[in-house]
Amino acid sequence: MAATIKEIETEMDEIQMLMKIWGKFYNILTTTFYNEDADIDKLDPEFQQIKQVVAEHHGHFMKVIKKDLHIGQSVLTTVKRTISLKGFQDLSQLEINKTLIEWHDANILLNETLGSLECDRDMILRGRHKSNVPHKGAGDKAKDFFQSGPFKTVVNLAILLVIVGALYMYWDVIIESSIYKSYFAWMIDPILGALGLSTGAETPPAQ
Repeated sequence: MAATIKEIETEMDEIQMLMKIWGKFYNILTTTFYNEDADIDKLDPEFQQIKQVVAEHHGHFMKVIKKDLHIGQSVLTTVKRTISLKGFQDLSQLEINKTLIEWHDANILLNETLGSLECDRDMILRGRHKSNVPHKGAGDKAKDFFQSGPFKTVVNLAILLVIVGALYMYWDVIIESSIYKSYFAWMIDPILGALGLSTGAETPPAQ
């Protein structure tokens, strides 16, 4: 079942919170590692609290990550390996480097997971926007076409050509009709005469 925007945003909040805690975890580790004057006893309670929060939210985090479950699992592995700040300082250089590399890998994964969730949310929002725009079916598109200016021009021209063609084909019959002689000859014959054309019909005398 596709997630709703509310569900996605809840997961985004969860990831953002974990990213914040994960960054704090790293800051404390590196502070005690690079700063010999750091007060480990003072920082360790906060460090333990951070570890607890990471562990509590790790299960949900593993449900939403989509790229690399192994790196996702390393988040918890890294937390478990660093039992305390003093314990971290007592690790071998190889283990310290491994811990820091794992932290960076997990941090990248957290960012990618957040980006993926943002993409999912935006796709739903774009889908809603498109669905709110009236969709024109084939009938509507045909109606728009037939009502368009170019189409009307073509139709009018075609009608005019048909009329001209009909007049040309039946002109001899038309000019001999009583209707033409009574109502149109007085107007059309002078025009045709001025153009050097003759209908061949006799115009009835004016009453």
